[in-house]
Amino acid sequence: MQLKLAFDNREMARVREFLLVLTKRRGQAKKAIIDMVQWAQSVIDNLPSRDERYKMIETLREASDGKMFLEREYAQVTMWQAEMMESDGRTEDATKLVQEIQIETYGSLKTEEKVDFILYQMKMVLGRKDFVRCQIMSRKISKKHMNEKGLERQRVQYFRFMVLYYVHERMTMDAAKAFQIIYDTLNANADLLDPSGSDRAIAF
Repeated sequence: MQLKLAFDNREMARVREFLLVLTKRRGQAKKAIIDMVQWAQSVIDNLPSRDERYKMIETLREASDGKMFLEREYAQVTMWQAEMMESDGRTEDATKLVQEIQIETYGSLKTEEKVDFILYQMKMVLGRKDFVRCQIMSRKISKKHMNEKGLERQRVQYFRFMVLYYVHERMTMDAAKAFQIIYDTLNANADLLDPSGSDRAIAF
C-alpha cells in the first residue's frame, strides 16, 4: 500500500499527496476510499509534530469533502481542525468552519454524534456572544433526542447553554425550567458528577 509505505518512511508530504490522488481517482471503489481515509485518521496521533497533524487533517477534509459516504469522517476531521484552531486562539476561524456544516442533514451519523457536533457549534457561537445563532442551532436538537437514554451528558450541556441564552433574553421562567432539568438529570445520574461535586459534563 503506497500510503503505508510512505508513512513508514516518514514521508508525510507523499502520504498527503497519495491520499488526495487515490481518493479522487475516477472509478476508485468507495470501500477503498473509506479504508484509506479511516486509516489516515487512525495514524494522526502518531504523526511527528502538531504541524503534520494539522496538515493531515486539512488533507482529510479535502479528500472527504462532498462524499456522502464519508460524512462521518468529514465531520470528525472538521471538529478536530476547529479544536486545533481554537487552541491556537483562532476562535473566529474555528467558529466559521463548524458553522458551514449542516450536520443535521448527515444521514449516516448517529444521534449522539449529531448532537455533540451541534453542541460544539453552540459553544463556539456563544463564545462570541452570538445568541441569535445559538437559538437557531438549538432548534436543530429535538426534545425527543434530549430525552433519550444515554444522552444525559449532552442534555446537561444543552440546557446549560440554553440558560445562557435565556438569561441574555431575560426569559426567567425558561431559565428556571432549564436549571430544573439540569438538576433532575444530575440527581438521577451520579456518574456525571466528580468527587468534588461539580459536574464534569460540560466545558464552556
